[in-house]
Amino acid sequence: MRLTSLGHAAVLVETGGRRILFDPWLTQRLDRFWEHHPALPDTLGELLDGGVDHIVLSHHHFDHHHFPSLTRLLEDGEVDFDDSPHRAAETECVFPVGDRVPPRFTASGLGHQAIGWTLRRLGFERLTPVTPGETVRLGEDVVLRTFVSDVPFPEMSVLVETAGASVLLCGDSILHESTVRHFTGPDARPPDVAFVPAHSVSPPGVLTERRPLGDHAAVRARAVANFDRYVHALGARVTVPSSFGWKVSGEGERDYGWCNRTIFPFTPWEALARLRELGREGLLWGPGQVIEVADGKVEQYNGPHAPDGYDFEAVYAEVTLDPAAEVPPFDPAHDRAGRQNRSSQRLLTEVMDLLVGSDFWYRALDSGATHTFSLHDDGGSTHSYLLEPVSGRISHLGPGPARDHLSQDNGYTEIAASTLQALLDSELLFGSSYGLWASNSGLLSAVFHHPAFYTRRVDRALSRETGGRAPV
Repeated sequence: MRLTSLGHAAVLVETGGRRILFDPWLTQRLDRFWEHHPALPDTLGELLDGGVDHIVLSHHHFDHHHFPSLTRLLEDGEVDFDDSPHRAAETECVFPVGDRVPPRFTASGLGHQAIGWTLRRLGFERLTPVTPGETVRLGEDVVLRTFVSDVPFPEMSVLVETAGASVLLCGDSILHESTVRHFTGPDARPPDVAFVPAHSVSPPGVLTERRPLGDHAAVRARAVANFDRYVHALGARVTVPSSFGWKVSGEGERDYGWCNRTIFPFTPWEALARLRELGREGLLWGPGQVIEVADGKVEQYNGPHAPDGYDFEAVYAEVTLDPAAEVPPFDPAHDRAGRQNRSSQRLLTEVMDLLVGSDFWYRALDSGATHTFSLHDDGGSTHSYLLEPVSGRISHLGPGPARDHLSQDNGYTEIAASTLQALLDSELLFGSSYGLWASNSGLLSAVFHHPAFYTRRVDRALSRETGGRAPV
């Protein structure tokens, strides 16, 4: 089995007869706020020019289920003149499903049902939905054993088994008791390599609410304990601290470097040192590096990036928890993106239209809740409005931020008009940050995490690329 890192959780697995791509995020930037770290080599995409036989998605979050990357995989630049360049019909896609309808919306947007919709919309035809815990066979020589993640939405770790190798890719999964039982049972066979997330446990509230981090030592201890539990349960020959291939890097004048010093309690470099303390074998790898697994041996080989091509101590120093780092307060006048070319009233009307049918809207039906919303416009002024989700009414309250106009215990949002427009126009992926800094409630989250917003975003992007036609 030959494994090539494509950054973060994306891995190309080649078994001799099959090419299996896991969790493809293949662009340097995820949006205007996140980027690969270490950076992707310019030539890395050439590894996929011949196509892949299977795509496996561990869960629905955008850094694992990235539709622009899936779109890139559709075209084959090595076809003959008379052949179709589209290969979606031949590629099997494996992804987790659950029985929750409507879906649970999570902090990186959309519910898990959107995976199947995305794949079909892009033109993939061979879809294999699995309930985590099931086993899938890829031809005669490869078995995928899936394991449940201890989260409230469908997510899976995947054990890839061939006659001569076994590799467990955990993605972002949180270790579940059923996984522990499988690998600690009397007949358990430890995997040759386990890619274990080093960042699945992060400080709560820092990135989503700009809440200053409290007990740094306790946060780090919790992350280390989570990693240790994985290592002891799996008993892998080699452990690779993984799914830690990004950093916050805002575009524009605003510096968001503080994020990288406050949200990562345990880096892969620190995890490698921890493995040594535990007497376990481990290694680090980055985009373009290759690992080969055969007959119980695990070795690094030359690939697009040499085995010693990264200074991982320096790489992860940029994203190491710093107890002295301050979390600056959110300020709509400075934390802004893009340019405003629509009126505040029109932007709020768009928000209200998108709110209909969301979980926030349904709760407002019962409670009659209102929401105070202020917009800092490009001219430098701030005005506040009262939103009534049920009636759709928008009332101007006057100048000043929302918190100056709260007359009851209702929610508030304070944001730059240009940023709101950027979110509405899909310039920014609304992830687990930026928009939530501006609010003490889930109104923006209800809009931008909803599958309906995501599907419109995909359709808009595909219309630009195909002239309005769905991919073949």
